[in-house]
Amino acid sequence: MEPIRELKQSNAILQSALNNIRGKIIVELANVLSGKAVVMLPDFSKDDIAVHNFEYRHEWFTMVFFASNSAGFTMTGKNDFLRNELNDYFSKSEELLDTVSDLEDDFEYAEKWEEMMEEYEQEKYEIFDDWFTSCWEEAQKITGNTIPTYFSIEEMDSGVELVSSDSVEIYKNQINRRRYTH
Repeated sequence: MEPIRELKQSNAILQSALNNIRGKIIVELANVLSGKAVVMLPDFSKDDIAVHNFEYRHEWFTMVFFASNSAGFTMTGKNDFLRNELNDYFSKSEELLDTVSDLEDDFEYAEKWEEMMEEYEQEKYEIFDDWFTSCWEEAQKITGNTIPTYFSIEEMDSGVELVSSDSVEIYKNQINRRRYTH
């Protein structure tokens, strides 16, 4: 078996799974951006929302939404996205990746193996990032929302402001506070 074929197949399964839930996620995002699916913490009002935040974990493709005020304080409960929607992808992909992992021992060139795996991972994350961004853009068109929206990987201190496409640094020095700078 050719490992690259299984890796490409896994990414094709991901693309298909994401396409299958696209409509549902656009509706969920539109509900968040319009404030319908936002649960405010005590003493805060939806009028105080200055920033929408979407943080995700690459490995599991889970997404958390929360809103912040102009001082960077989290003012909403966290809203989880994609927690269950991609189970089918993970079960199918896991079988393929187990097969690929078994082939690693027989692969002659460790450096080439690492390059192949890095290329696979990069393609996988680009598929997800492009998909989420396009879903968000569609939800933004539906709602007309112009509140700055930050999209970042949970473990990283940088991200993208989706309205302007600017790169931003995110200071996560407190659990309930996020500061963004362009």
